[in-house]
Amino acid sequence: MGSLVKGPADFWQPGDWNARCSICGAKAKASELVRNWQGMWRHPRCNEPRQPQDFVRGVQDIQTPPWVQPDNDINITFCTINDRSAIPGLAIPGCMIPGNNVHIPVESFYS
Repeated sequence: MGSLVKGPADFWQPGDWNARCSICGAKAKASELVRNWQGMWRHPRCNEPRQPQDFVRGVQDIQTPPWVQPDNDINITFCTINDRSAIPGLAIPGCMIPGNNVHIPVESFYS
């Protein structure tokens, strides 16, 4: 029967222990491994840097104008007799009088 083959990390060092690299799985002393940005322990040769695009932040797009003022358009609505009726399709908002059933046909003006 042969003896077990010892690797480069199979020696006693006070206060240190053996650990495995999370990428290659090779045994190493814990003091030789480095912690990755994901929290895994790896050999320095197996460690990869974090993608720089992970740190990119977008520029805030503020679409509101710095100041506004109210629109001062004057809307004048001229109400006729037909516009004041409560008949749907003939009444104009702001002119309509509820319960008003006065309706003069337009043809009567031209005959």
